[in-house]
Amino acid sequence: MPAPGHANVQSLDALRDVRLALILFQERATSALGGLRTKIDRTRAWLEQDRPLYWRDQERKAYDGVASARVAYDTCRLRTVGGRHPECIEEKVALQRAKARLEFCQQKVDVVRRVNVDVSQQADDYRGRTGLLQRLLDEDVPNVLAMLSRMIDAIEAYAAIGVLPDDSAAVQLSAGPSEPTSEAVVVAEEQNGNEDSSNEEAQPGKSIGE
Repeated sequence: MPAPGHANVQSLDALRDVRLALILFQERATSALGGLRTKIDRTRAWLEQDRPLYWRDQERKAYDGVASARVAYDTCRLRTVGGRHPECIEEKVALQRAKARLEFCQQKVDVVRRVNVDVSQQADDYRGRTGLLQRLLDEDVPNVLAMLSRMIDAIEAYAAIGVLPDDSAAVQLSAGPSEPTSEAVVVAEEQNGNEDSSNEEAQPGKSIGE
């Protein structure tokens, strides 16, 4: 175990890989949630605005169709051909079709209303369930990424401080300018010995007189 206050980092690349993977996860998850949210909003707008307007307009036209078919049928029944009233089969069928169309449009208006309520509830439920993930992507993931970046920067700075100089520089730094080499010491000793011999030869008389 590392001592207290010391980091036991086995691989700096592993931290970089974790950070990159977290960034990719954040981007993909954010894109997926955004795409789903866009589709939900478009679907709700289509159901809440487009479909109600369309089917109410179709219902109004169906009312007009029923009215026109009824007038045609009643007019046909009032006519007499050879003292007899016609059967008006075509007008009767047209009136039945117009009524069926009106009933169909009314059903669609009711279906759209009920579907809107259900879709609205489902959309709210979806937003509630994905809210935690959205907050994680917006808040927690950026905080973790910032922490990983600080760790990587700190470890890189620590590693840069611990780099040793090369051998030649180390030798130059370890040898001080005042320390003589072994060759210089030998030359100095030889010079001192020669000087002592010269002094003894220069004073022979003094030694005899004494």
